[in-house]
Amino acid sequence: MPRFLQRGFVADPADEGERAWLHRRGAEPKLVGIRHIGVEDWFYSSKSVDGSPTLDDAITNYERDLAPSVRALREAAPGVVIDPHETAQTVVHLVLRAAHLRNLLSSGVSRLKDEIAAMFTNPARLGAMIGLGGPALGEAMIRAIRDTAAQLVPTGIPAAFAERLMTFMLRELGDQLVANAANDLAPLMVGAFGDVAVRIREAHASALARPLADNGWVGELSQFVWRVEAGEDLILPDAVALSRAPGESLAPMFFTSGADTELIVVPVAPTRILVGRRNDATFDTTRFNHDAAAASDSFFVAATPMGGTGLVEQIGTGPARALEQTIEETIQEAEQARKLTTCALEPVQPEERISGNFSYSVRLADFGDTILAKEIADIVQAVVARLSREIPLQDLDGLTIAADYNEALALLDRGNPELPPVTSGALGYGLGVAKPVTVCRDGRRKEHLVIAAGIAEAWIAQNAETRSFGLHTLVKMLAGIAHTTRYAGALTKTFMPDPMTREFHFAVATVPSGYWAARHAAFIAPDQGETYAALVLESLDFAEREITASRGKMADGSDIGPTTQRALECVAAVLGHAADWLGHRDGLTEGDSFAGANLPERLRPRGLDRWLEVFGRDLTACYGPSGILEFSIVTTLSRHVERLFWSFGLYCWPEGNDVRCIVSDHFFLPPNQAATDLS
Repeated sequence: MPRFLQRGFVADPADEGERAWLHRRGAEPKLVGIRHIGVEDWFYSSKSVDGSPTLDDAITNYERDLAPSVRALREAAPGVVIDPHETAQTVVHLVLRAAHLRNLLSSGVSRLKDEIAAMFTNPARLGAMIGLGGPALGEAMIRAIRDTAAQLVPTGIPAAFAERLMTFMLRELGDQLVANAANDLAPLMVGAFGDVAVRIREAHASALARPLADNGWVGELSQFVWRVEAGEDLILPDAVALSRAPGESLAPMFFTSGADTELIVVPVAPTRILVGRRNDATFDTTRFNHDAAAASDSFFVAATPMGGTGLVEQIGTGPARALEQTIEETIQEAEQARKLTTCALEPVQPEERISGNFSYSVRLADFGDTILAKEIADIVQAVVARLSREIPLQDLDGLTIAADYNEALALLDRGNPELPPVTSGALGYGLGVAKPVTVCRDGRRKEHLVIAAGIAEAWIAQNAETRSFGLHTLVKMLAGIAHTTRYAGALTKTFMPDPMTREFHFAVATVPSGYWAARHAAFIAPDQGETYAALVLESLDFAEREITASRGKMADGSDIGPTTQRALECVAAVLGHAADWLGHRDGLTEGDSFAGANLPERLRPRGLDRWLEVFGRDLTACYGPSGILEFSIVTTLSRHVERLFWSFGLYCWPEGNDVRCIVSDHFFLPPNQAATDLS
């Protein structure tokens, strides 16, 4: 900061020591000689070895003529109009000359460097930016995958399939890839930003070396009306000049664009301030000191000590904090940017639970007597009463409990002759024991629960483990009904699916409900996780047998309809069981052990251990803040059908408005990252 500007703020003009009060954040005001304030040897250029003129010398020579002009401003009477072109050059020179600009740029870039380095050397944070922990990858990664897929087309691999394969592999194996990438990027960050201070200094010097007439700010400020105005106890910030855009507060000049700036102010003495206006902008001198202190990067100068005024505490709270917030917001946007679907789908808001009474029936269809019926009905009533305090069960029509479970389903009165009879839907590896069925009662949609007699008898068993198993099934079924009520809006929601979603979505349509219900029922029987795990493995074995058998019956490569249809049925069952296991795990207290917790390890030979975690993340993401159902994520779950298809040798991709499929005896296994050198 030039001494000729500080001279207007010396504490005692008669003091040959020329001292002013220096104010720094966190320190008491100190009376310091102005020759020691804002000074650094060879600040603009290196010392000349051969005696040739330097930039520091050129600035000193220029300011010999500038000093009298600034002194004249201090001595001018309030209201005096000043030559706009000369004033514009003076103001721009003083701002460019100050260390404030360089220091702010250096601290800002250093902060940005630290944020970028932290991001690219922290595997978890880098993974979050890419989108590995969420339901979708970041935009930049999607573009990179698309470009790479396009390059593979000459090899015969369809771009649409390559995109899908690379996306899933990155989501499943990305944490290890990112960990290795972070190790490689760490030294690069140091090299990329190591000389940032030198480069900023060179840029600052280059700006000062250019003729002022070439600076766009000079042209802008030459259009202002400049006057010297009166003030009281004004301070001199290290930013020197402050500017203001319409509707904003004063900030360091250059923090507003020249075209938007309506006001420029430069204090030249405690009682005088240079004011430049455009469009008759207003200016209140009583607010100046507060804004000037906030705009200061590290200090301000005053003719009197300002301790106790609160101004010292304001130092650095303006531009520095604004720059820091901008950097933080930019990094956060980079970390959070995601793309889910090509269309924006509104989430489904949860329906409120209806408090009050509602009725339902409990019927033993083909076994038991009135005593058993009452005993079972009392248990159901107790469970429903307890659950209905937390989840909506007002759409429960009733329970039919039958020894012949399949017959009870087939004979259930659905209240509408157009609704077809219901089957258990169980495949060849298991038996159905409970199922909610949609019925119509008095023109209203309701849910009727059909349960096998063995489950109901477990509710009254002497053995606690058996009782827990039976009650767990009841609670899970009731939670599934509550999910239908809670997200009734999803039943009427429409969207335009892409070809793949159109073909595969039905296989995952009930998966979110199963996940949500299992999560809510987990507390009843924690070790039910083993049952779910066993069903996942059993359904995979069954799917492999069924798809292999169907593939063997194909007449030729074009006869894929029956095989893909059977594969869809089998994969839907696998996904349902996997969702149950994931919901059960997520419903327990984090860190609690439970039987069946080792399912990922048991899936590793099939290459599905990491897929299971990705599937779990997507299901968790289906339920957003305040319990909303994220429909944009629900509509992407069909990609997990594709992923499981690969494990059975079925490879599909969109081709125009259709889906192209190949049935192969080559099953997909992802690379073993633990044994692969990714560098």
